[in-house]
Amino acid sequence: MQNLFNKLKLFFIQKPAIWLLGVYFLIRIFSLITYHHPLPNQVVTCFLIILFCFIAFKNFTQAWTILITELLLNGAGHFLEFQGLIIRTWLLGILAITWLIQKIKKQKIEIKLPKPILIGLSISGIIIILSILLGIIHGHGLKLVLQDAILYFFLLLFLPALEQEDKINKNFFINLIKTFIIGTAIFSLISFIIYSSHLGNLPDFYYHWFRNIASGKITDLGNNFFRIVLPEQLFIIPLILILTAQLIQNTKNKLAWSLLITLLIILNLNFSRIYFLALAIGSLILIYKNSFKSWIKTMFIIGILTITIFLSLNLIASQFTSLGLELWGIKINAIKTPEADLSGAIRMAMLPDIFNTIKTHPYFGSGLATTVSYPDPLTHETVSRTQFDWGYLEMIAELGFIGTAIFIGTIGIILYYLFKLAYFKNQSTKNPFLQGLLAGAISLFIINITTPALFQGFGILYFVFILVIIKKYKYN
Repeated sequence: MQNLFNKLKLFFIQKPAIWLLGVYFLIRIFSLITYHHPLPNQVVTCFLIILFCFIAFKNFTQAWTILITELLLNGAGHFLEFQGLIIRTWLLGILAITWLIQKIKKQKIEIKLPKPILIGLSISGIIIILSILLGIIHGHGLKLVLQDAILYFFLLLFLPALEQEDKINKNFFINLIKTFIIGTAIFSLISFIIYSSHLGNLPDFYYHWFRNIASGKITDLGNNFFRIVLPEQLFIIPLILILTAQLIQNTKNKLAWSLLITLLIILNLNFSRIYFLALAIGSLILIYKNSFKSWIKTMFIIGILTITIFLSLNLIASQFTSLGLELWGIKINAIKTPEADLSGAIRMAMLPDIFNTIKTHPYFGSGLATTVSYPDPLTHETVSRTQFDWGYLEMIAELGFIGTAIFIGTIGIILYYLFKLAYFKNQSTKNPFLQGLLAGAISLFIINITTPALFQGFGILYFVFILVIIKKYKYN
């Protein structure tokens, strides 16, 4: 038995990506099986919460590693729930309590970040608290307000993140990112194959689980091509740009090319035009202080790979009857006349109520969980929801012009320090990782036009990671 235990321990140490990928799919399979049978799910989740609580008080670094693993492996999914709350909420609460107890005992909080960033974060915190109060005052519903607030308060994770930066196993974190990329690609492809091969039909059991639990969207675009969207796919453009920056410096990096091709598969299945625009604009950032010849060569190859993957997916899905070019025709026309497709029509229908809401409380907004009402383009019935599909307009409606300017200004200060580290800290040594990280951040500003990229949980986590990088390069 001891020999078996030692072999298993050695396997987990030597092959972390394999067992992490196993956990990634085990969680989803278990959730799918228990979709209509919540009791087993709650029992397992309760056990995991208790176990995490024990670990957090015994070894905070291990608990922090588990939380980071959960954030990446579970995505935005509600795969594990207990008492109406997803496991992430419980883990965050336990970790916060543990961290506060440690700080009270030590009576010391040391934050190694430039003073302008700390000032910006503090003022942004005040703005978010004000928006919470305004949301409650305007009757937006306490639960909805708190759900929005939790996404903003992901920013507080920078406090333990700064402390744990030098304690986290870097190889494990890299393997975690690889697992996220590979797992997301396989999950998207499986979902795509289920419907393109007619194993499933919209809307069926899997579709409802995917939408309600995985928090994703599956859309039939015709010719057996299905658009597969997950909230955590917000990371794919920044990750592509980080890998692109590496490849501009070293085009022979086989691992980088493999991961990039995997990300391009996810991108083509996601098929969001704002993502392609963000990738194009983000890639322009990488021209600065890099060889233009190397940049154009790398981008040309990426362009060819993107087109090849898209055509291949459409050919296979349509049984070699369509290249999918008509999808691009529809999407390009939709840019000029957004009413031509449903998502564009919904966005346009929202605008009158959004502008009226902004005019009502222009300076500090109407508070978190502000709703927008619009006539549905298909049913013509009035629909109300808290997601605007207009990132900046949603921010202005909730935070006001002043609050939005402060929040975006804080992000701008963070990126200013990242820019200095990427290009000016050591003129003799280029750091493609930092350049890619900066390009990825710029891409989120583009995605935020139609998607809440800057204030969605995963977007916030991206900037928390940047804060950790600033601390690492500036103070280590």
